[in-house]
Amino acid sequence: MPRNLNTVFKLTSFLDKARWYSVDNYNLINFFSERLSVDDKLLTHWICYITDRQMGFERIWDVAGFIFSEIVFSIRTSKCIQKLNPLNPKNSFFIQTNDFKKYIGNRKNQPSNTNGYVFVGKEKVKDNKKLHYYGFEPDEHPFFSSRYYPSDYRSILFTFVLLEEFEFSLSKFIISVLKQNSDKQDIVKRLLFSLYLLTYSEIGQPSKEKIDFKKWYKEGSCRKKNILKLLSNNNTKHFESCYADFCKMQIYKQKRAWCSLRDFFKSPEFNSIFFASLRENGYHNYRFLQSSDLLKQFELPGDVWNNNSTFRNCILFGTSYEHSKKSFNVLLRDIFNRENISDGYPEQFDVTFDFVPRMCNRRNCNLCIYGKDIGNGKDLEKICIKDKTKLCPVVLFSCGYVVMCNQKDCELVKLKYV
Repeated sequence: MPRNLNTVFKLTSFLDKARWYSVDNYNLINFFSERLSVDDKLLTHWICYITDRQMGFERIWDVAGFIFSEIVFSIRTSKCIQKLNPLNPKNSFFIQTNDFKKYIGNRKNQPSNTNGYVFVGKEKVKDNKKLHYYGFEPDEHPFFSSRYYPSDYRSILFTFVLLEEFEFSLSKFIISVLKQNSDKQDIVKRLLFSLYLLTYSEIGQPSKEKIDFKKWYKEGSCRKKNILKLLSNNNTKHFESCYADFCKMQIYKQKRAWCSLRDFFKSPEFNSIFFASLRENGYHNYRFLQSSDLLKQFELPGDVWNNNSTFRNCILFGTSYEHSKKSFNVLLRDIFNRENISDGYPEQFDVTFDFVPRMCNRRNCNLCIYGKDIGNGKDLEKICIKDKTKLCPVVLFSCGYVVMCNQKDCELVKLKYV
């Protein structure tokens, strides 16, 4: 029997709702201080995602989050981008590892990437338990190096250079975009495009030998002028042309931008921070941003998990899309548009990040919620307890999410899956 794709989207929506049910289901940023404004927290979150590439995400939120939040706070309050200049290692948050001992001290923990660069905090670790977990001592300064730090550093530097025009406020930049596009039906995608321009356009893949603060600051300043001109009301036709080109395919390649923007709309923690930051910066007409229909505009952040062949072959079994060679996030948008999906939307398939390692990679097909209509999932009902005083074992086993049993109102019960 071929798949019912509407059902596939409903089941994915079931898992996604469990994912965002509680802050226990995802990592929180280890901010360096309670002095941070909501705007500081928002920008810290955005910068953390810049470095979220092919390394453990826990270290990014726990260690990099601590350092990046201090960078954001320090640059905003001092209005000094020189704090990212490695040629001034005594005062910079980004230094060469060879300067670490000289300016930070001969500590137990030292950067391993000799002849490279690291982000380093000025605040000591003190009693921060999350940093202790990574081996940092109370009197040490934490440091962090992302896997692709030359381009990540360039993205971070370019972001601050452009935000200098907005008092180093990500919220004020977003507000400027919202004011110009609030009447557009595709507001989310336009916002994503603007954020892409802010951080990811014209970055490239420089080597560590090419890092040059003075040169890059000059390039960032020229880039800023061009982007501000593009985003201004005086260049509507040019903006629309660039935006249309971006939406053809580039929009599907913005994993980190989509993830961060998604959190602003869906995370129990950052959704409240996002709207509080808009209010604090004078923008109150944001009710249109709280429509659930806007979530349908979000694209799935493409990665290895949702392109996993076992998962992909399973949910497309027997459909006309079964042998498609398209990237899964592009294919999901096609399916969503063509099949008139009534419940769910493409971005929700990001639960594969948690689902695939636990289920597909371990061949747990007998306990899979997607297996019922193709003859699998025969033991699923054995772990469903239907007791609203207990946690749901199905989502806990499938994705590791902590959520209470919804008993008779459960989507799996309605679909007669358990």
